[in-house]
Amino acid sequence: MRDGMQDSAQYGAQHGTRSGPRAHAARDYALDGMRAAATLLVILTHVGAQGFGQLGQRHWWGINAWESMARVSVPLFFMLTGALLLARDHTVASLGRRIWRVALPLAAWSVLYLLWFRHTGQHHENWPALIASGPVVGHLWYLYALIGAYVFVPVLAAFHLHSGTGIKLFCLLFWFIGATVVPLEVALTSQRVVGIDWAVLPLYTGYMALGAMLYHGLPARPGARIRIGAWLAWALLSAAIALATWWRSVTLGQANETFYVYSSPLVALSAVAAFIALRALSAAWLPAGSRRQRAVAWFAATSFGVYLVHVWILFVLEAHGINYRFINPWLAVPLLTLLAAALSALLVRLLQAIPLVRAIVPR
Repeated sequence: MRDGMQDSAQYGAQHGTRSGPRAHAARDYALDGMRAAATLLVILTHVGAQGFGQLGQRHWWGINAWESMARVSVPLFFMLTGALLLARDHTVASLGRRIWRVALPLAAWSVLYLLWFRHTGQHHENWPALIASGPVVGHLWYLYALIGAYVFVPVLAAFHLHSGTGIKLFCLLFWFIGATVVPLEVALTSQRVVGIDWAVLPLYTGYMALGAMLYHGLPARPGARIRIGAWLAWALLSAAIALATWWRSVTLGQANETFYVYSSPLVALSAVAAFIALRALSAAWLPAGSRRQRAVAWFAATSFGVYLVHVWILFVLEAHGINYRFINPWLAVPLLTLLAAALSALLVRLLQAIPLVRAIVPR
């Protein structure tokens, strides 16, 4: 999430001003708001996930509702990364620096989480091989995916810079079919109607291309109908995700995430609506120099570190009996999200003030 959470401070056309795709534009404060919101949503998904498996319990619908709304978080980060990177030229050296700035924190926090697991009585062998093979704690999967996506950035950038709107829409339409509709079809029916191999349409790079097209093709503050429509679409699609998740879970007799996954068509459409809605809100609500803008920018500068550390904060809070049901889950989930975000941001700011250590929580 490095770019989606950090580089947004330097690029973009504020309040809908657009220039050529390679032009350096003024700081876009709206993107600080978008990545701050996406960071909170990702924490919310991890808070709610603790109770999702308990289908039939009174708290389950509260968990399901919050989770369904927040599942746009990771797609938003990929979309922000695409919006920020695909309008630029890239070199092997620049990509190498980006990969290193993700790989170093990934390695460091993998070791730190393994040390925490050892402290709590969970022992693992051969740490280097374990870290190389995949995430040692669930949320670190994103950094592995981001490193892979960086390798593909020059191809996506060429597509974005040299393709017209028509061909972009054409490719993204078939990306939507191949990367979201077909996986859902297979998940629900265990078969495919059409035997075309859609593996050429990777999910996360498609989100990057989609984010770049939306960011550079739409004004930050579109007309009122589009803004209201985006919020309404996000709400309705969130409700659809919640109802579909309930239906699938009841059908199978256990909580099921088929409609939560980032390849879900409902999640993909919801992410488009959330991108437009949050960008418009942030552009209107964060004027340059305002207290709100400075506060959001302060939090946004910690977002990469917050993503890395917040799961540990949740572990510690859980050890002290503070989890999704410390009060009614409808209230506990958002309140615990805000608490974990605040504690994580303060810890990250402290680490960012320490020479050398700041490399594992870069701004």
